[in-house]
Amino acid sequence: MSFSSTVLSIEKQGQVGIVWLDREAKYNALSTELWSAIPSALDALCTDQEIGSIVLAGRGKHFCAGIDLVEDGLSQHKTAQARSKAEANMQQLANTQKFQAAITALSECALPVIAVVQGFCLGAGVDLITACDIRIASACSVFSVRETRLGLIADVGTLQRLPKILNAGHVAELAYTGKDIKADRAEKIGLVNDVYDSADAAMAGGVALANEIAANSPLAVRGTKFILRQSENLTDEQSLMLNGMYTMINSLESNDLQEGIAAFAERRPAKFTGS
Repeated sequence: MSFSSTVLSIEKQGQVGIVWLDREAKYNALSTELWSAIPSALDALCTDQEIGSIVLAGRGKHFCAGIDLVEDGLSQHKTAQARSKAEANMQQLANTQKFQAAITALSECALPVIAVVQGFCLGAGVDLITACDIRIASACSVFSVRETRLGLIADVGTLQRLPKILNAGHVAELAYTGKDIKADRAEKIGLVNDVYDSADAAMAGGVALANEIAANSPLAVRGTKFILRQSENLTDEQSLMLNGMYTMINSLESNDLQEGIAAFAERRPAKFTGS
């Protein structure tokens, strides 16, 4: 596994890979360097045969305070130097699409990703967690789709993914008002699965859940995420057909299935190999 960055780091704990947002002094605000590093970190973990699940977390007191507004202002200044308004607009669109792709890398990651939130999870922080499969938080967490309060429209994933997580009324309230909500409200409306008393407890809970996932057949876990992802844009009939075909060429032909059956019959933990 080869990966290097000054603003994002990888940690391995057995079968769990942890991706750390590493700009603690900036409350892990997403600079270009930081969000650009996310796809590479995920690729490094997904190609490591020992890793069965991933945790996304932030160093320090806060998960992510959103986009780095200071850097974003400098970027807009550079765009203003374009030869025409049309060229500037195209430059801005290209930058936005790169940012969108970096966040999308979380949802398209072959392995399940668990977001562990503490402190601020604002603006682009919500983009990050809505692209993850599972979200847990500490009681000190604060969530906000902050963009409307800044005169912006959220444009890198929240408005596309949040409606798949929450009902329409909750999405509208958060997106239109830009209000802050605390962890207990986030759990009540289904934004997070669980809330823990402290940041350390939330991290421990996230790693424990990741280990629980990683203990299962790697082929089955990856296949399950693949079907869930693809089914978002398919009819039930299409999804069932894809599901049946994928199962036929994947798990039904695997050594993991034979091991799973044998372990069940022998009343012992299975030793999956991902083959």
